[in-house]
Amino acid sequence: MQSIGERLEEARKRRGITVREASEATKIRGEYLNNFESNTFKMNLPDIYVRGFLRSYANYLRLNSDKIITDYNAHLISEGKSSRRDTREFLGRLELQQQPIISEEPKNAGAIDDAQIEEAENEAPSTPIWERFNIEKDVAIKIGIFAGLAALVVIVLVWGFLAFVGSEEPVTDSALTATPAAIAPATNATPFTLIANEDVRVEVKEADGEQRSLFFAVLPQGQEKVLYATGTVLIYYNDFQALSVKIGETTYRMVEGKTSIRVTPSKLANSPPSGN
Repeated sequence: MQSIGERLEEARKRRGITVREASEATKIRGEYLNNFESNTFKMNLPDIYVRGFLRSYANYLRLNSDKIITDYNAHLISEGKSSRRDTREFLGRLELQQQPIISEEPKNAGAIDDAQIEEAENEAPSTPIWERFNIEKDVAIKIGIFAGLAALVVIVLVWGFLAFVGSEEPVTDSALTATPAAIAPATNATPFTLIANEDVRVEVKEADGEQRSLFFAVLPQGQEKVLYATGTVLIYYNDFQALSVKIGETTYRMVEGKTSIRVTPSKLANSPPSGN
């Protein structure tokens, strides 16, 4: 009866394939294939990988892989019995408890369940990414933290740029164009009302001193916000059509092409509309 190695070698030669060609096709190292054909199965590999490689090689050579694995199981059983017999002969009459070479010796070669072997063949060994790039684990963690912080900074900078892009020198009160009054005038001497014609991002700051922020939010379409100022204020917005400002009895629309204005509510509240 032919051994496993003889059947593998004969099948390979019958197909006119070299060991190197078989290795490239099966992605199994050539030295492992040579060992299989030499009936050498003791390699520096877990048994489950030996079984997987042996099954893949048999399938590649169009042999019955189940029969090959069954013969391999029988080979392991034979080696285990031979090893125990040699040990007993060496120790003579000493009655020692022998540890089996195979952790769970099957009752017969055909009864071994290969389900776990087939599952292992389909699973690629999991290698941490830092080992793939030959990087120390601590260094990889630091790189990941740095990359995350850098991405956060970029997001904040982009958002800030979009919020205040085009914030050139604010235009003066005289550049505002009056529209018909839509809201009753406020009773306070210097109130002004922000009116969202569409969803708009608005920030209002004091124009003098430390330029303290009075208001900063996104106003939904149709929402109004009443603010009070004791002097001149700077109003920043992202869309001139989306925002109007009511001062006194007059509602003003923003200047086309601008993203900020300078307004003195007390001055405009006590003067007639410019009509510009």
